[in-house]
Amino acid sequence: MLIKESNLKVVDNSGAKLARCIKIAGKKKVAGVGDIILVTLRNFFNRKKVKKRALYLGLIVAVRYWMKRLDGLYFRFFSNRILIFNKQYKFLGTRVYGAITKEIRIKNNREKNKKRNFQKIISYAPLII
Repeated sequence: MLIKESNLKVVDNSGAKLARCIKIAGKKKVAGVGDIILVTLRNFFNRKKVKKRALYLGLIVAVRYWMKRLDGLYFRFFSNRILIFNKQYKFLGTRVYGAITKEIRIKNNREKNKKRNFQKIISYAPLII
């Protein structure tokens, strides 16, 4: 679970390396896998798609907190990881590094009436856990 001021690792090739959470979408105090957060970049490569002092949206794909599935499986990752989007929910990268969880697909199916469709992101991932 993530809160404000959490540091996150960016796992796409948009040019960002590290990000910090500024706000969690909705009226929640904590965010989990599949949630959208507002981030600012802390460390990035120059001459890429991202800019200094700009705000971006981030999709959480992995957290360090223990997660439990309905089948009784517990798992966690070594770092908090996100993917970077612009304000129109357009993915800024073309590649996803590492595994993502299938909870993104489950949360996506629950919110069909919203414009956030992450099926393309799921197809970019090399491994779905």
